[in-house]
Amino acid sequence: MVIADIAVVPLRPYKGEEEMYKVVDKCIELIQESGLKYEIAAMSTTIEGEFEEVFEIIKKAHKLPLELGCERVITTVRIDEKAGGITINEKLKNHR
Repeated sequence: MVIADIAVVPLRPYKGEEEMYKVVDKCIELIQESGLKYEIAAMSTTIEGEFEEVFEIIKKAHKLPLELGCERVITTVRIDEKAGGITINEKLKNHR
């Protein structure tokens, strides 16, 4: 079990911020539909699951803006993997 923090930033063409957020929303929908546990934050989304499943969702979320007509996308990912696994709840237990 791993957790990954992902932030997808679609670039061009946009007439405004609202259009950009529509693409971000589609990436979030993709994560929601994956069936994996996730948490949305102000600047990223954290996904929890088995290594291969999480990386497959990261790949799909990164490619989605290009499929939706964006010319460029920048995706930032941070991964936390611990021997024996780690969960979002375990990571945040001291802050909830």
